[in-house]
Amino acid sequence: MSIRAAVLDVDGTVATCPYDFDAMRAAVAEIAARWKLDTRSFGVPGVIEQIGRAAQLLAREAPAFRAEAEAAVADIEIAAARNATLLPGAAEALAELKGSGVMLGLITRNCRAAAEIVLQAVEGYDVLLTRDDVPAAKPDPDHVLRTLAELRRSPREAVVAGDHDYDMQSGRAAGVRICVGVRTGSRSDELLREAGADAVINCVAELPGWLRARGELQQ
Repeated sequence: MSIRAAVLDVDGTVATCPYDFDAMRAAVAEIAARWKLDTRSFGVPGVIEQIGRAAQLLAREAPAFRAEAEAAVADIEIAAARNATLLPGAAEALAELKGSGVMLGLITRNCRAAAEIVLQAVEGYDVLLTRDDVPAAKPDPDHVLRTLAELRRSPREAVVAGDHDYDMQSGRAAGVRICVGVRTGSRSDELLREAGADAVINCVAELPGWLRARGELQQ
């Protein structure tokens, strides 16, 4: 069975990742403090997860907190997205996969407005699902599963590629056949493999050749 769908992370995989996550966490922490919450006590490093945990604790006040916190994070993302650039060979790799009959889904934990800025020069992908489009973003498998559902492809026909352990975790939990880590992010080969990567390659530009060498692409 050939690969018929590729679900690719955006930031750090297809494009550079110029986001200041410390600034995002600081912004959320400052807003949460006004509701008498200390995000350091939540035990979750992810900004999205911190917002979700605070919302759980706030109950009736959650909508006001969530709106302010999400807007603050989105402002930081959108400003940074204007400095993002496509990684070398990424556009060509997407075109090669598409030319081999592979449907392309892009996923990101960033907001849609930021993702669309980053991807404005990218053509040919079939689906983009950001955190705004799913109830649970990666590492939850739902992010990958919803992408595949929109592509009308099964997990057994799919490859997930990304630079982060969240990408590998979501792909593996979704049951995709192949998970490939790339070295264009900050994660080590060991961490990517521990998270579920079947292989780690230098960059997404190598993905079509890697798949073709293993007989996973249509000729």
